[in-house]
Amino acid sequence: MKKIITITFALLFTLCISAQILVIPDIHGRTFWKEAVEKHPSLPVIFLGDYLDPYARENIMPDEALANFKDIIAFKQANKDRVTLLIGNHEIHYLDTFYKFSRKDSLNADYIHQLLINHLPLFSMASQAEMNGKPILFTHAGIVEPWWKKHFPDTPTDIVSVCNTLNAKMNNIKTLGTFIDDALMDITKRRGGESEAGSCLWADLDEHKKSKSFNGIYQVFGHTQQKKNAVIKKTFADLDCRKAFLITASGKIIEAKK
Repeated sequence: MKKIITITFALLFTLCISAQILVIPDIHGRTFWKEAVEKHPSLPVIFLGDYLDPYARENIMPDEALANFKDIIAFKQANKDRVTLLIGNHEIHYLDTFYKFSRKDSLNADYIHQLLINHLPLFSMASQAEMNGKPILFTHAGIVEPWWKKHFPDTPTDIVSVCNTLNAKMNNIKTLGTFIDDALMDITKRRGGESEAGSCLWADLDEHKKSKSFNGIYQVFGHTQQKKNAVIKKTFADLDCRKAFLITASGKIIEAKK
């Protein structure tokens, strides 16, 4: 637990002293992240998860997506203090092989499972920053209050406690499977589940639109793919639109131009 807290605060310090943060939304085998990090070689980088399982319509082969994922892991290893890799729902069905979501790479599933297990300390479930006095929480799909209250009723909802709680769950390999089953696989009917609220890996954009702000924390996430542009609101931003973004020192979110 002490190690996780140290890592979390070290990351927070790194993000706070930076003038900008580079945010990379859902990858699914796409390589747009490479140009973005090359153009911004000194900025902290946060990947929002979903590295695998490409869409057939985009003509990215599963082997290409896997090679791209390995490049992302190597990028993290070479820049450990600067790069954050968040976990998405499309990594969960490789970590816990009981599940099989859409487009799962069955041929490489065993290899990907071991790849994730071997590199699990490189990944987080949540990250945080403060820009212009505004706390910002990064997860794959965002946190809706009903899901948090269901699973962490006695846990404070300040941003540090939220990040430390989720990352402690993420990095405990002995209990991660149970946490996936009991909490992370909470999915609403909109995506085929039965839960009243989606987890931080499954919450839909509509849930955030209908819910009140999670303890006044500004949230940045992906997961709900947009056709063209990101959805940026007063309390949250869904950036899943195949583009990289910058969060400026004032807290404004802008597209990272090519």
